[in-house]
Parts: sequence; C-alpha cells; structure tokens
Amino acid sequence: MENIIRLLIIDDDLNDAEMMVSTLKSAGFAVRPERAEDEEELHEKLRSHTPDVVICTLNHPELSLEKVVEANQHMGRHAPIVAVATSPDLDVVDCMELGAHDMVQKNRLDHLRHVVTRAAEFQRQWRRLKTFESGLRDTERRCKTLLDSSRDAIAYVHEGMHTYANTSYLELFGYSHLDDIEGIPLMDMVSRDDQQKLKDFLRAYERNRGQDQDASDSEPLDLQIRTAGGEALAVQMEFSPATIDGEPCTQILIRNRTSNTRELEKQLNYLAQRDLITGLYNRQYFMERLQDAFSTATQGNGNASLIELRIDRFSNIRETVGVAGGDLVLGDIGKLLEEVCAEEDIVARFDGEAFAILTRQWESETLERFTQGILETISNHICDVEGRSLTCTASMGVARIDENAPDMNELLSRAQKACQQAAREGNGHRVVIYRPKEREMTQKQLDETWTARISEAIRDNRLHLLYQPVVSLHGESGERYEVFMRLLDEDGEAISPAEFMPSAERTNMAKALDRWVIDHAVQRLATQRKAGHDTIFFIKITAGSLHDPGMLPWIMERLKEHRIPAECVVFELKENTVVAYLKQAKEFAKALKSVHCQLALEDFGNGLNPFQVLNHFPADYLKVDASFTRNLPSSEENQKAMRQITDTAHSQNRLILAQQVEDANSLSILWGLGINYIQGNFLQPPSEGLEYDFSTMG
Repeated sequence: MENIIRLLIIDDDLNDAEMMVSTLKSAGFAVRPERAEDEEELHEKLRSHTPDVVICTLNHPELSLEKVVEANQHMGRHAPIVAVATSPDLDVVDCMELGAHDMVQKNRLDHLRHVVTRAAEFQRQWRRLKTFESGLRDTERRCKTLLDSSRDAIAYVHEGMHTYANTSYLELFGYSHLDDIEGIPLMDMVSRDDQQKLKDFLRAYERNRGQDQDASDSEPLDLQIRTAGGEALAVQMEFSPATIDGEPCTQILIRNRTSNTRELEKQLNYLAQRDLITGLYNRQYFMERLQDAFSTATQGNGNASLIELRIDRFSNIRETVGVAGGDLVLGDIGKLLEEVCAEEDIVARFDGEAFAILTRQWESETLERFTQGILETISNHICDVEGRSLTCTASMGVARIDENAPDMNELLSRAQKACQQAAREGNGHRVVIYRPKEREMTQKQLDETWTARISEAIRDNRLHLLYQPVVSLHGESGERYEVFMRLLDEDGEAISPAEFMPSAERTNMAKALDRWVIDHAVQRLATQRKAGHDTIFFIKITAGSLHDPGMLPWIMERLKEHRIPAECVVFELKENTVVAYLKQAKEFAKALKSVHCQLALEDFGNGLNPFQVLNHFPADYLKVDASFTRNLPSSEENQKAMRQITDTAHSQNRLILAQQVEDANSLSILWGLGINYIQGNFLQPPSEGLEYDFSTMG
C-alpha cells in the first residue's frame, strides 16, 4: 500500500517548507503537500482537502497556532497539528494546551520526522477506530435482530432488573411486551423454593467476575420458574457477561430441562473445532486461540510462540501409500504432537501436511529443546500403513509472540517463512526460529550490519549491474538505459538497494558504492559505443558523493580514460538529496555541466513548489515520482498532477521521464499527456543485457 501522507504546511518561508517535505520524503513517505499563507487560504485548504497532518510554524505573521487549531475544528477536521518553534524559549506544554499534537524546534528536522510519522500513525489509527466503532454499531444492530428472532429465551438483566427480553423469553413467561416485565425483578419470576438457590448462585457469579475469572464458564443452574399465569416450569438458566447500549449486564439464556439440546450443542461445538482426519483442533479454532494469545502478549500479560510444522516430502509419502495412507500418516503425527506437547498447548492441523502449535514456550533455550524434541519424536516414530512401515521427518518454523509482535497475518507469515527456510536447509528435519529482519533492528545495529555486508560484497566481487531501457514515446533516436546496482548475498541472491542504501547513505559506504557503479558502468558504456551503439547511461549519485571533494576529478578521469563523450552520461540525483544539500548539489551540477554531462532529478514533483529547485540544479530530465504513475488510469488526481508537471517542464525546455510504468493503459495516458520518456517493467525489467529493440516504440 502506498505510504502517502497528505500534509498542510503553515510557514511563510517556502524554502523551509520544502525542507520539511524533503525530510519526510527521506523517511519513506510519498508526500502530497499543500501550503496556506493566510486565514482564507487555510479555510479553503481544509475545506477542499483532508490533511493527515498539519505543520504550523509558530512565528507566522498571519496564522497563529490558535487560529490554525480553531480553523481545524471549525472545518470539522481531526488532523493532528505539529507546532514548529523558531525559538528555544517556547514551551511544548503551552502548545499542547492550545491543541497541538506536539512541538519541535525548527532546526531539528530529525525530530520533526519522528513526530510527524507518529502523528500520521495517530491519525491513521483514529480513522480506523471510527471505522471500527461504526462497524461495532452495525454489528450490535444485527445482533439485536438475531436476538429478537431467536427461538431461545434470552434476556439481559442489570442489578436484578430486566433491561431486555426477546419474544421467546416473553412468551415463556406469558407476557406480551417488554414493558410488562421491565419493573419485575428476576427473583420474583423464580419459584419461592428456588430463590435462595438463585441468590447464592448470583453472589458466586458476581464474585468470579470481580476477580476477573471467566464467568461465561459457570455451570447452568436448574430452577423452577413461575409464569404470569402461575404455571411452574423446570428450566436451566445459563448466565454470561454482556453489554447493552455500552453498559455491562448479564445475559440469561433459558432452556427447558426436559430437552437434550445442551448435550447436542456440546457435541456440535466439539465437531466444529476438530479436524476430522487427525482429531486435532482445526484452523478456525486455532486462529481464535492465536488471537487470544496475541492480545495477551501485546498487553504484556504473557508471551507465547507460534510454530508451523510441515512433514518433509509428504508428496512422496502420498505417492507411495496413496491418499488414504497419507491420511493415516497425518493421524499418527497428530497423536504424537498431542503426546509431546503440554496440556495447555494448542495443537492443530492447519492445511495439507502442515500443523500449527501455540505454546507458552518462549525463551530461546527452552524453545530450542521443545522443538528439537518434537523433531526427534517424529523421526524416531514408525508409521504402520496397511502393513507397510514408514518413517518421516518434519521441518519447523517458529515466530515468537511478545509485546512487540506484529499483526496476526505477519505472525503467520513469519512462521511460514521460517518453516520454508528450515525445509530448504539440509532437506528438512530442522527448526528455524524467526529472527528480526533489518527493518526491525535499531538504526545503529542496521548500519553496522550493512557496513560489514557491503564491505564483504565489494571485497568478494558480489556487486552486480543491471540495465533498464528508457524509451522515447515520440521516436527520439538513440539508446538510453538506466543503470541499477544489486548486491548479491552469500548464496548469490540479489538484494535490492532499497534494503541497504539508506544505511549506506548514513555511513561512508555510499561513496564507495557510487565509485564502483560509475567505474563499471563507464567500462560497459565504452564497450557498447565501440560496438557502434549510440547509447546513453543514466547513473545514480548519492548524497555521499556530493561531500567527496575527489569525486568530480575522478569522474572526469574515468570519462577521459575510456573516451566517453560526457553528453552520453546522465548523472541522476534524488530531489530530496538536492534540497537537503543544495549548495553542494549546485556546485556538483555546475562542474558536470561545464564538461557537457547531463543531469536528471529523480522522484520529482512532491514538493510544494518543485520547480524552484531547478533554479539551483539545472536538470535536463525530470523523473516524476513513481507515486504519480501508480494507479494512473484510475486516479484523476495523479493524471492532473502529471499534466501540470509536464506542461511546466516543457515550457522550460526540460524532458519528462515517467518511471515504473507497469501496464498498457498507463502508457497510452502518458503518451496523451506528452511525456517524453518512460521506463518500467511493462517494457522490460532490469537485466544484464543491453539488447532492447528501441525501434518498437518509434
């Protein structure tokens, strides 16, 4: 899902506002900014847009924090307001008392990034809450309808008095309307001989509720009731906690004692929870218990672990003994799991040859012993299938559940990935406990990890260049390719720069990577041009190179050494990098332009006034941010933005490049908008070859 944040900025300095936008873009947001300069414009922006966060600089000559808060409320918006202080004397408490979500100092953009990220998440969760509240009200209405139509006699009682009764309950006691029993205590509807019995039961029931015990597990109570006509009936009453109109109460369910519906219901419930082949719990029941464990752990009341277990090479077993024999094997494994797991563990058959275990084992050592014990038990067991003896092994993946656990889907995904990894390594019979990925580490841990991995990759020659065609929509001659760099892990699998470049740019590794890419790309370009191809390469430059005084002379030397015309290389920088380091970027661009290299500005168009940066960085190509290309056929907002950017760029004799084009509909729209160049997997994914047929778009 696109990580879009709609921002409303109150700041009279456009450069400062652009810097805020750039900071948030570097945090991974696709920013949709608006800026208000006076009170009338503020009301108009709040009327026509739904901001996720409002940033209000406190020294604005026309818009004070009080006015912004008042306008936000007046226009019916709930957007959190982040106050930006220009003086260290301003107090965060004063701002929050006026209605601000938080306050940051203007010179602390790193703090602003964290606060706005938190405020945007707060707004997202608030919107989810409102959606859930609406859904809850709808669910309560439907439950009320089901209660009204139920054939069971059901009533709600608060402090001994009826607050609700369905038609079946009223008919049981001989009443026509709820009004007839609203003033009658429950005790008066029970025969005199059983009233003390009911009083004792209710005292114990309330005591259990007060001690946070599960009152819904209380046994049913056998009583005699009196109808309005004086008739005595033997019934069972079941009590469970409930709410009505948001108020706590007790639900009463009455069944006739002469019927055997309760025993039948128990049997049906048992069958509904069980897998017919193994006798274990089924997936639906397991998911309910997993939700309970997740809620308990995330509230700090006890950790747990989710285990996925799969029988190794089960398809071979099924081919050997048939489907029925395979089911017997599954049944055998199910019994083994029940025997080796603790009574409080939940063991279920998930699907096919997969089982799931929910256990309170969480500490690494005990979890390791527990899982290894299960694997040994399975591998030592001999399955007897119609006179044939079989043995098998299993693979296990473990995801631990604690206060920091992600959502349920991610937990299941973690256990599945770990299980798949265990099955791949050594042909199974292994356990893999899911370890936090890079994004789950602290920034320091992440940077240290990637610095070591990048250094090893450069040393071991595990960097790799790919090329993606940049194609003219209007028949321009020449072959253009963007150069991509991939890092290969120890197994030869490619790692996207999106995983390691943020760490590389926070350390000195980005400069080393830039030099490696430029050196190898220029060599490949020289070979291509010697073969008679009119080829141009787009090569990315990071912020690290802007701070390297030796980078520009080194680039000139590489071009001269390989006899590459400078105009055949387009050096590409991200818009937020240029905004953040405007002085260095300006000097870098001036030097490259002096030798006729071309420039491209990547991820263009998200700023408040994106064309302003071109006064300092004279880009030849503007690569429009990919968020405008995604969902282009269905997004009028994106089409309008692309048209405005394209028209303005063409008026300044600049070329527009649309990236990440993934479908034919987008291509036709971009052609109609006058876009100059496109690239994306629809044309060709990045590859090692330089063999794209550019004549097909001519």
